[in-house]
Amino acid sequence: MSASGSTTNGITMSAAGAVDREEARVVWTEPAARALRVVALGGGTGLPILLQGLREALFPPGGPREPARDRERLTAVVTTGDDGGSSGRLRRAYRVIPPGDIRNCLLALSDGDPTLAAIFNFRFNGHEGHERDDGREVEGHSLGNLILTALSHLEHDFLGAVERANHMLGARGQVLPATLDDVRLVAEFADGSRAEGESRITALGRPIRRVRLDPETVAVLPQAREAIMAADLIVIGPGSLYTSLAPVLLVHGLAAAVAASGARVAVVMNLMTEPGETDGTDAVDHVLAIRRHAPQVPIHDVLLNTAPIPAPMIERYAGEGAFPIAVDAKALRALGCRVVGRRVLAPGAVIRHDARALARAVLELLPEARADRLSHVGIGATRGALDAGASTSPRAAIG
Repeated sequence: MSASGSTTNGITMSAAGAVDREEARVVWTEPAARALRVVALGGGTGLPILLQGLREALFPPGGPREPARDRERLTAVVTTGDDGGSSGRLRRAYRVIPPGDIRNCLLALSDGDPTLAAIFNFRFNGHEGHERDDGREVEGHSLGNLILTALSHLEHDFLGAVERANHMLGARGQVLPATLDDVRLVAEFADGSRAEGESRITALGRPIRRVRLDPETVAVLPQAREAIMAADLIVIGPGSLYTSLAPVLLVHGLAAAVAASGARVAVVMNLMTEPGETDGTDAVDHVLAIRRHAPQVPIHDVLLNTAPIPAPMIERYAGEGAFPIAVDAKALRALGCRVVGRRVLAPGAVIRHDARALARAVLELLPEARADRLSHVGIGATRGALDAGASTSPRAAIG
């Protein structure tokens, strides 16, 4: 890098360190006293990529299985507002929590029988030449969605169904819905109009000003709140800003739990804008949108890609209305965020994050997350002792 600096994908970097992008990589080992805990928030296609990488990094092949400890180390808290496709059909027909995003996250954490994982991932697409009505009832459905729906009836509880599927797939870590309440997503567009339903919102393709949940009082799942409160590191994204990330943060009590946890909070910046959802937005706009929807949530780190995207791929995506998200590191730092740049672009014809590279980048934040946690626990313990009239010191409280 020259002293005058360079630009990669809209990220201005200088020798003075505009972006923290040290190339050294770490192999994560954790203290024996307490496993560090990571909670990932979101949904859609972005969250499973992160989970797959974290599963491979935290639970290497051949390592011991400790189900209770594994669940504590890695938790996915997933949005539940989907009303389109297979999930929407099952939601309307059987009044279940939309299973699609849950299924994708379970598969990302799956470390059991690969045949069973393939069954969960199978989708009925139909075949040419069949009569029109043949198979219409299952066409387009994921078999995993059907299994989760069946398990929810057998267990008389969707959470029980998720736990059973977690066990069946040999998942490392746990997947939790953000809420078990029936919820719809409502969007307010830049022109003042409104629309209800995730699928309708995305289909309209209008610039979104903000979203809300209906009803707004849907309560966070207690187990999700507990996992968040115990977390050392909370990761938001990658994922659709207004239909995956904002909705999970809007669940009543969830953002408050993030704020009270004392965990380090990192936002994984998306690689590209999404047509009809984040047209014309940059990284600062994404951070401000998260703050607008969940103002109490601190954002300590913004993790972004510094690997160049090949020009032919940019041109192809531009034809579909998607463009690389520009990053102004100085403006992000002015918002109080540390900008962490890493090469996390996956190879191939699709622009997406590389699961392993993204997981490594996230795990590099854990030492600082542990320091934040110790500081938070020490302050909390000290205040509690003082409120009780005891005499103690911060060092004693931490120990």
